[in-house]
Amino acid sequence: MDKKPLKIGLIGLGFIGKIHAQSYRSIPFCYENPDTLVKVGAVLRTKTGGDQEFLESLGKPFTTTDENAFYDQDLDMVDICTPNALHMKQAITAIRHKVHLYIEKPLGMNLAHARKIAAAARSADVLTHTAFNMRYYPGVRQAKAVISSGALGEIYNFRSQYFHNSYMDPQRPTSWRLQHDLSGGGALADLGVHMIDMMRYLLGEASWVQCRIRTFINQRPDSPGSSTFIPVNVDDWALCTVGLKNETQGVIEVTRLSGGMGNSTRMEIFGSLGSIVIDFNNPMHCEFYEQKSKQYHTGDLDFPTPKGESEISHLWPIAKKSMGSFSDSHTASIYDFLQHIQSVKQSPLNFDDAVKTQEILEAAYLSANRNAETIKLPLD
Repeated sequence: MDKKPLKIGLIGLGFIGKIHAQSYRSIPFCYENPDTLVKVGAVLRTKTGGDQEFLESLGKPFTTTDENAFYDQDLDMVDICTPNALHMKQAITAIRHKVHLYIEKPLGMNLAHARKIAAAARSADVLTHTAFNMRYYPGVRQAKAVISSGALGEIYNFRSQYFHNSYMDPQRPTSWRLQHDLSGGGALADLGVHMIDMMRYLLGEASWVQCRIRTFINQRPDSPGSSTFIPVNVDDWALCTVGLKNETQGVIEVTRLSGGMGNSTRMEIFGSLGSIVIDFNNPMHCEFYEQKSKQYHTGDLDFPTPKGESEISHLWPIAKKSMGSFSDSHTASIYDFLQHIQSVKQSPLNFDDAVKTQEILEAAYLSANRNAETIKLPLD
């Protein structure tokens, strides 16, 4: 109880901002004797006055539209939950104030933005973390342990999908996610970037990428119930083929128009000694098929935690304290970074790492704009 809470500044309080805020608020509930205590001390948003009940649940943090007033609050860390196009300016400002920095994915609207953010953070020697929360699902950590142990042998190929049906209704109004000048991309930038990061985390770095994209609903209402339509200039669907430096190849397919089937997120990895399936509808365990025994294994698997990884049992809330797997994964990601701040140690998910994911994303869009031309990595 004598620990001084880290004071968090939150920029943006939309859907994902509220998820992050809930994670900070829930740390004393989710973890017994948590290593790090936090307090949301300030919120910077485009307009104030709304969400009063939610803000009261956070302890009534200072809420403002004034950036200078926000940074006058003696913050330890800033968490950016705004549209992608705003990340660079907001991140550079935070870095100038020498605060540690957590940013929603993708790091920037494009590779140039991401590189500038990472370079500024490196120069200022601040600690950073990017919200690739899918790394924190227990089933993913299991898969990482199996692969790292060599139990799959030589990795031959992989297949991953992230299918979402949130934009099936043509009357759903436009949003910043559907405007390229605010998002930098569509389904691939929004959903596919998670699968690109998963690929890197589990299997290694890419050497080339081919991609095709398509937009099915080309215009949407400018507001709810409006008869005025504006163009949609980002992708509804994308299909990438990726080659890795270790000669593994695989595909990443994403869509936000999955025909009403809801979320379907999977990754399948095939090797010379077996295979792994990660199904995010059953996120607590992966399914490991062992060729030698010709048996499927699931549940608790006896593989050591890979070197450099945090124990997921220390980060993932136990079942009776779960807020649902989506919120739990964000809480685990945030809590991991808070522990790195506490120990003054750079996170493996720092901005330099996030740039590598953004580079593959950029190469994929470059390929799509060139009729699925093979784009070699790294990019200049």
